[in-house]
Amino acid sequence: MTRSSPTDFVKAGKKINMQPRNFMAIWAVTSQGANICRKIARQFPGAHIYLGDKVKDPPPEAALFQSLQQAVEEKFGRYRSHVFVMAAGIAVRIIAPHVTSKLSDPAVLVADDSGNFVISLLSGHMGGANTLAHQLSRVLGATPVITTATDNARVPAIDQTARHRNLFMENPQAVKQVSMAFLAKKQVDRFDPGGWLDKEAGAWTNTLAEPLFTRHPGIMVHHDMTPVPEHILVLRPRNLYVGIGCNSATSFEEILEVLHTAFDKNRLSIQSINLLATIREKTGEPGLLQLSKHLQRPLIGITRHILDLVPDVPNPSLMVQRHMGVKSVCEAAAIMAADKGTLMVPKIKSGNVTVAVASCT
Repeated sequence: MTRSSPTDFVKAGKKINMQPRNFMAIWAVTSQGANICRKIARQFPGAHIYLGDKVKDPPPEAALFQSLQQAVEEKFGRYRSHVFVMAAGIAVRIIAPHVTSKLSDPAVLVADDSGNFVISLLSGHMGGANTLAHQLSRVLGATPVITTATDNARVPAIDQTARHRNLFMENPQAVKQVSMAFLAKKQVDRFDPGGWLDKEAGAWTNTLAEPLFTRHPGIMVHHDMTPVPEHILVLRPRNLYVGIGCNSATSFEEILEVLHTAFDKNRLSIQSINLLATIREKTGEPGLLQLSKHLQRPLIGITRHILDLVPDVPNPSLMVQRHMGVKSVCEAAAIMAADKGTLMVPKIKSGNVTVAVASCT
């Protein structure tokens, strides 16, 4: 088969993060702290500096505030990370009203205004504050202060690993049991046929050939919706690619219903969808664009030439051939989007919609 060129695939809609947050906000209330802010910002493009309006000779790129409390209240949810160059106690009191969940809180770090220490204060794993503390420390020549138990014991931090591997945590409450087992050097079972955690957790886990868990803490990394005990941490890999065909002006609701039918019937997790794919001519369909936004997954369009490179689709359509010039849309789109992956769900047709699902390990 001929490899496709970048121009054969067209993205529509928005990227996976539909409501992107700015990278970093750096805060200071003293002139010495402002110098630290500038040093950090020079090494982290996209970082924004916020300084108290009493700081003398603030740099032109800085935004000034009168009230730190009010400024943080306005900006807290707009950034993926916050660095407070000030006393830790001030930072704690300022962010306290805005802390909600380890799954969504931004990373929060504190640096003293002499640049001696960088403390990972909040969202060390999921928000990436621990990693950022090490990076900032190298920039400032400071000592990183990390207090999370798994990091200091040098055992896998499974929530951080899941974040790095782009694995969706279905039941984050189970992280604690897995982490406690790692710390106690107790058995942790792992069903992970795709080997997503082999590098990070291979030496710390007992590999299962089937998802047959016992009372031991465990991890399942798979797209299958087969129920497992509630103490088992379920991680969903983004390894499913959905091909969709539809008639013009098909509603979002109809497309979504057929998608859910396909996934429910085959016991697949919606969270394992990596992207949506269709023929290039359909990427402007409002129903598909709304589906992309709803699922927070990108929609790509694939040219007829590339779709026809799939030699033997299980369910070719004369109707599609006549109207679109290709023998298959949904099955071929799913296979090609998955980089010639395995077709897991052949074409399901209902009303104005066809859906197929392919996987790529």
